[in-house]
Amino acid sequence: MKFKLILNPKPIKSKSWKVKSPRESLPVCTLILPDKLYKNYLKNWNGSRPGATCLKDLLELYGPDLHFHEKLNPDSALMMYQKKEGGRQKNWSRLNFRPDLEDWNLLGNYARKHGVSKCYLFTFLLSRYFSDIPSPEISKKKKVA
Repeated sequence: MKFKLILNPKPIKSKSWKVKSPRESLPVCTLILPDKLYKNYLKNWNGSRPGATCLKDLLELYGPDLHFHEKLNPDSALMMYQKKEGGRQKNWSRLNFRPDLEDWNLLGNYARKHGVSKCYLFTFLLSRYFSDIPSPEISKKKKVA
């Protein structure tokens, strides 16, 4: 069996007229939040890319605590997900946003370390944010966000 090498004398020039924006390079991520937290989120974070800003703020505030905190799920062989509260119908809202890859990966690393899903961890951090007694540093953060 003989193989013949075929060379194309004219190089193929393919140009894309579509310009890639930085927003297209970031993945769209979806988190599911209870309605009460979602409404509080909407009140506190607005402007451009509020979801990414919220995630960055939560990781800055509680990241060091998560790093040294005991596991949220003591049985880390099984992944813990969000549950509806017993007996009550709980409404959920979707939060679609384009996070910075560093923050999204950091959230994933913390979630794996604690044996929970990213949605569970984000909901946990957001509920902790709204339930904490605001210190001067956090209240400044809330005003800026």
